[in-house]
Amino acid sequence: MDIIGTLNRYEDIKGDIKFVTTSSVRTKIILSLNKGNKDLNTLKNELGLESSAALHSLKKLESQNIIIKKENGYSLSTIGKLYAIKSENLFKSFYTIKKYEKIWLNHWIDGIPKNLLKEIKCLNNSFLVESTPVDIIKPHSHYTKLVNKANEIKSISPIFYYPYIDLYKNALKRDADVKLILSPLILAKMTETAGVEILNQILSSKNFKLYKIEKDVKVVFTVTENFLSLGLFSTEGLYDATINLVSYDVDAIEWGNKLFSYYLDKAQKFDLDNLSK
Repeated sequence: MDIIGTLNRYEDIKGDIKFVTTSSVRTKIILSLNKGNKDLNTLKNELGLESSAALHSLKKLESQNIIIKKENGYSLSTIGKLYAIKSENLFKSFYTIKKYEKIWLNHWIDGIPKNLLKEIKCLNNSFLVESTPVDIIKPHSHYTKLVNKANEIKSISPIFYYPYIDLYKNALKRDADVKLILSPLILAKMTETAGVEILNQILSSKNFKLYKIEKDVKVVFTVTENFLSLGLFSTEGLYDATINLVSYDVDAIEWGNKLFSYYLDKAQKFDLDNLSK
């Protein structure tokens, strides 16, 4: 849809958006009833409302067919349930943007496909790991500790950091599964630095799968069975190693797996035959 079409639709529904989102009481009632039917006293106690405020908002919501009044309390209408779902998605998305603005500001997000940016709410239960004056490699140290405990590692990296070779070798020694997507430049650098013999040993492992991607990648991330670690490039074009977004949340891990699949679809398997050419 073009911008004019989008703006026209906005004009059609801006009153509904205002009605649902500009009253904190109405918003809280909608989100509360999305968890199940409740009577007036339960809503008042749960949301900390006075009777007059609760009743006023309930009547307003009922008049807009968002809630239904029953003998034993209140419930959401079908429309109300849809409003609740979309409102919760909106609030979680804005929360994610606001809380972690350090990693979004002055960084490229082009490496994340639009369909996953639309699901940014999945990262709302995350935290930032940042370099400090007394621990400038804190993001790397924290990442290393997490990877050393992982049994299934999926990673994409358009950057090269030599210690990660040993990190993957140690993972394979403990029988972890490793899938790694690298750009041609990083593959060449890894071969040059580690040597063909060591890379040959890694590629020979039944648990290791290496992929080459020609696409210009502007995101660095790893997803395992237990965590997601995400790093971005600055708008100046350099990878910012001073900050990572990390999450142990199942929604974030699922989001990370989708991001990995997105790049895996664009990559080609790299094996011993490729190395010998």
